[in-house]
Amino acid sequence: KERSAARLEAHRKYIDIQYIISGADEMGWKAVKECQNIDAAYDEGKDIEFYRDVPMLWKTVPAGSFAIFFPNDAHAPMVGQGEIHKAVVKVLINDRKEK
Repeated sequence: KERSAARLEAHRKYIDIQYIISGADEMGWKAVKECQNIDAAYDEGKDIEFYRDVPMLWKTVPAGSFAIFFPNDAHAPMVGQGEIHKAVVKVLINDRKEK
């Protein structure tokens, strides 16, 4: 998909480790504390929230490389030409219930 179709997402409980198997993923990034336009409120069951903000930077992650996103990192993955295959590993770092 194109940059204009990408949505920033963030997680509160898990670190995302995204390993690119084939293709190249151009990922957008912006600090969660800088995001101001919520697109979909936090879903605790899926541990995800979405923002309409524009990423502050873009980084192309080629096959054989990985990106790590912490809960303070909003990220817009799956941008690029052609097919992108990747493996995503989630590492639990916060198992507290939201109040």
